[in-house]
Amino acid sequence: MTSGVTTNQLTSYQFIEAALRKLNVLAAGATPSSEDYTNGTLALNALLGEYRALGMPIWARNQYTFSLTASTSSYTIGTGQTINTPYPLRILQAWRNDTGNSTRIPVEIVPNYNFNLAPSSSGGSPIQLTYQPKVNTGVIQVWPTPDSTAASSSTITIVYQRPTEYVSASTDTMDFPEEWYGAIIYGLAVRLAPEWGIPLPDRQMLKKEADEYLQNALSNGTEEASFFFQIERHGF
Repeated sequence: MTSGVTTNQLTSYQFIEAALRKLNVLAAGATPSSEDYTNGTLALNALLGEYRALGMPIWARNQYTFSLTASTSSYTIGTGQTINTPYPLRILQAWRNDTGNSTRIPVEIVPNYNFNLAPSSSGGSPIQLTYQPKVNTGVIQVWPTPDSTAASSSTITIVYQRPTEYVSASTDTMDFPEEWYGAIIYGLAVRLAPEWGIPLPDRQMLKKEADEYLQNALSNGTEEASFFFQIERHGF
């Protein structure tokens, strides 16, 4: 008979304790000092911040719809900004919603370089978007600049990768699926190893194990979808 339990939530302090056990510096039944917990939390948050750059995990995708403003092409996004939501690490998809039209009009996401070369316009309904991430905020620009008609009758919806959350309390759980727990524990152990004087050969072996756990976690973070190949024929 199975347990019926499908979730396994560990707290930030439990991750730190598990990492220290991997280093063989925490005896069975022992508890880290308050300083060890503090240093472990710093290392854990540094690791979580680095994991943000690993790709586009499907579990960290959000969708947000924002309004347009006439004669305004640039919008700051982030907590407390014009678009008040946690800033995107990257924008994956965008479309325009027009009043009275159930069809979603695709908005092309273009590199900043291409966006800067777009021709000047007197205004209209946006069909292109570029995104520039900043420090804890970002800037969305649309082209052409919305006119009064677009501003009153259209909105833009974006699908984006949100930033994962850090831990700040001993009871905080991870903003990661359980499949990542091994990668986080071993990754944290690698980060803490130099502080505990672990010999380099042991650290190298630990790093190899951590990389294996990380690859396993990454293999479960992509979207399953069909793709097609088409042969392009050229006439002569």
